[in-house]
Amino acid sequence: MVAPNQVVSADQLAKMKFSTLSIGGKFGKLLGQPYKPFYLMIYGQRFHGKSSVAMLLADELATKGLKVLYVSNEEGVKGSLQEKLLRLKISSPIHFVEDYNPKQFRAYDAIFLDSTQTVGMKPNEFKVLKRLYPKISFILVFKANRDGTSKGGSDWEHDVDAIMHIENQSATMEKNRFPGGSSEPIKIF
Repeated sequence: MVAPNQVVSADQLAKMKFSTLSIGGKFGKLLGQPYKPFYLMIYGQRFHGKSSVAMLLADELATKGLKVLYVSNEEGVKGSLQEKLLRLKISSPIHFVEDYNPKQFRAYDAIFLDSTQTVGMKPNEFKVLKRLYPKISFILVFKANRDGTSKGGSDWEHDVDAIMHIENQSATMEKNRFPGGSSEPIKIF
């Protein structure tokens, strides 16, 4: 791992080995092979399936052996979340919590923040979080504006490796820095 202030020559960079995740199925087609750690933004309008897609991705990561924490700050750890878990047939060992508390993150490989707006995080706080936990992947769930654009805005879009737009239960990658990903919409459900 390269420190943020470390200078690396082109020759050194060319010889470095970077770990990737091998994700199968629909998420593998969409994302390709994400580098570890990775930073993904998922956004969409309400009732289009963004939280369901995030939970299915959390399930996929957990089945690959990653320890996953899902911060369900917007919906809470309540009956509606249980209904979604059962409807999506998720049985992997994902952990859920309602309150946003970064002190809990250390024990996990991937953290889902649903939603980033209700957590109240700002882009500069996310940069600090990435520095504090350089080995953890973060998946940020965002609401969308009425025109369909992300409420996160361009400040957030520059801080992630990939952007997944959810519309009518289909996912499209709008930005993807990973090898092998697709830009074609894929029906998730």
